[in-house]
Amino acid sequence: MNQMLAHFIRAQLILAALSLMMYAAFLGMMGVPYALVLGTAGGVMEFIPVVGPLVAALLILSVAVLMNYQYWAWLLLFLMVWRGVQDYVISPRVMGKSMELHPLAAIFGVMAGGEIAGVLGVYLSIPVMASLRIVWRRGRIYVEKKRFGPLNEYTFGGEIQPRR
Repeated sequence: MNQMLAHFIRAQLILAALSLMMYAAFLGMMGVPYALVLGTAGGVMEFIPVVGPLVAALLILSVAVLMNYQYWAWLLLFLMVWRGVQDYVISPRVMGKSMELHPLAAIFGVMAGGEIAGVLGVYLSIPVMASLRIVWRRGRIYVEKKRFGPLNEYTFGGEIQPRR
């Protein structure tokens, strides 16, 4: 379980760093004032589940509007598209790979989590799936041990003598 949590945090850090780079690059290309600072703040906020990306988007849009940035609609469109791409394409792949889930299972898990619990379900779906996977594996091992007895390397072929 500790290893799963470490993999989850590592994946979150990767996603936050990717968001930082995307925010800073796009804001810099579009000429938004304080692009690097806003990109860094956005990347850091991405690490906070559920409210972090929303606060990051509001912060970026607020600063852009207050600084009389004239292309705020394009900025809003970018933030919405990036959120969708990250939540439904990039995040399931990164989380699935780091937590040893098949990417397709991760994508379906994220979609199911979104349908069941909304935004919170999207963020919690991968850790819940990984936890269920661990419980399933341990349960399966328990049932096999109960059914077949303890399994070890001496159980299979113990009486077989090597050829001479």
